[in-house]
Amino acid sequence: MPLIDLTTFDFSQDLPGDGASPRRAATVRNDDAHAVLHVGVRSPAPWVEIYPQEFALAPLSVQTLVAELRPERARNSSLAPVKAALHAQYLAVGAQDAAALPPDVAIELSIVPPVASCPNCAAALPEGTRECRRCGERIRLCPVCGAPNTWIAHTCRVNATHILRTERDWTTSPGGRPARDGGETLPLGIQLARRWSSPAFPVTNAADALEWSAPLLTFGMVIAAAIDSVAGRAFIQSFELTTGAALWEHELSDARGLYPDRGAMSIDPTDGMLYAATLGGSVTAIDAIRGAIRWTSRVQGAVYGGVLTTPGALLVPADDSLFVLDRTDGAVRHVFRLGGRLDTAPTVENSAAFAACDDSHVYAFDLDHLTETWRTAADGPFNAAPIYHNGSVYAATMAGTVYAFDAATGAVRWRTLVTPKGVTASPALSPDGLLFVAGNDGFLHMISADAGNLIRSRRVSAAPLRTAPVCSGTTVYAGSDDGNLYALDADYTVHRIYETTPGARIASAGPALYGDTLACAATNGVLYVLRAA
Repeated sequence: MPLIDLTTFDFSQDLPGDGASPRRAATVRNDDAHAVLHVGVRSPAPWVEIYPQEFALAPLSVQTLVAELRPERARNSSLAPVKAALHAQYLAVGAQDAAALPPDVAIELSIVPPVASCPNCAAALPEGTRECRRCGERIRLCPVCGAPNTWIAHTCRVNATHILRTERDWTTSPGGRPARDGGETLPLGIQLARRWSSPAFPVTNAADALEWSAPLLTFGMVIAAAIDSVAGRAFIQSFELTTGAALWEHELSDARGLYPDRGAMSIDPTDGMLYAATLGGSVTAIDAIRGAIRWTSRVQGAVYGGVLTTPGALLVPADDSLFVLDRTDGAVRHVFRLGGRLDTAPTVENSAAFAACDDSHVYAFDLDHLTETWRTAADGPFNAAPIYHNGSVYAATMAGTVYAFDAATGAVRWRTLVTPKGVTASPALSPDGLLFVAGNDGFLHMISADAGNLIRSRRVSAAPLRTAPVCSGTTVYAGSDDGNLYALDADYTVHRIYETTPGARIASAGPALYGDTLACAATNGVLYVLRAA
């Protein structure tokens, strides 16, 4: 009989990380009646463990040799077939048996790893692949077990305790979430350095500059729309977040593109569908992972604010209307009529939508029943999207007053005048309950979200602040019309943390946050992606 009954340990049908570690066993035999068999074998790769690695067999005895799959030791490396060498030597029990010993034996053992399959279409994935050739799914290997996952996933599909990424997706601007109360609890800090930019430097002729919209940071990607006036086209482009490598580009049918100041896209973090609406009312749905178009639609009117996804619909503000579109095909399901032009993006919490209008009213709508819930007057028109948090809707008027409305009834809970020069950017809500309001007076105004008390005002710049601020821990970032990005730390000290070019300013929809990354678009035609230094 052979010394070992199995020379190939085949794990090809096992899914890495799926429950208990898969094992394969072989039997090693010593068929010699007069010699001891000494066996040694070593594990050829970190992801497979062979044991026992060294043993001795008495005459006419057997030993089980086990190969155990341990893909978590691969540490984000692909698993490739490997060979293990088994060496066996016969040792004489007595001196009289030394002359008749069998020769030493060397046997090659084959270890076949699991066949990686696409998490979307189940097609076999070649070793080391980062994109499925059948369906175009982008692949992220689990850093623990090596199992292939989609870029959308936060945890491994075969073991939910394996963390793929911890960053929160910034799916819309301003505010990062449908309620627009987003931010990061962990501080990014006041030392930022350029990770990359597109283009690398501003163009010499200002007329040649691209007009970028506010970017989205999702799934390890940067997605932004731009208008190229010289070429007479508009497009959406996706970049890899850490390197800036271009992933895909989609040219929009409407050359007017997205309104570069307040216009913003929206993405659903559960299925990766990206939605955008142009100034001319053309609405497009794109698979953000592949860059493939899913449908196009149209609404009547000019779209100045950003679109917003909800679990069952897509909201598009256009002229004096808020359109409710079916997300599956773009069909218009309902139109809410307002009393003036809707220049800002809506805000959503569950099935309630809120809109701040140029007719100096804030509106609330029931998306389940497609009815208007309430409308409440304010002291001026709005250029800033409202935010929702803990039962309140916060909105800032161009007259410089910040309001807190009861989300259920529309009753005014409090109102605070922060500046007579007006507010044109959405406030930001910090994790500790402060509203940071960027004013056209160059100040950041801090208000208690609960009580409406104006706690303090800090001058940031001599130029207006017309960019929605964002909060990262206790640090607040704000862009100024002087072309600089500023940070206000926990001690309310102002730091100039990044300079673009004189005369440029950050897009009003504001910067986006993702882990240790901040991205923003400037009017000098550059999309900046910065990282914590």
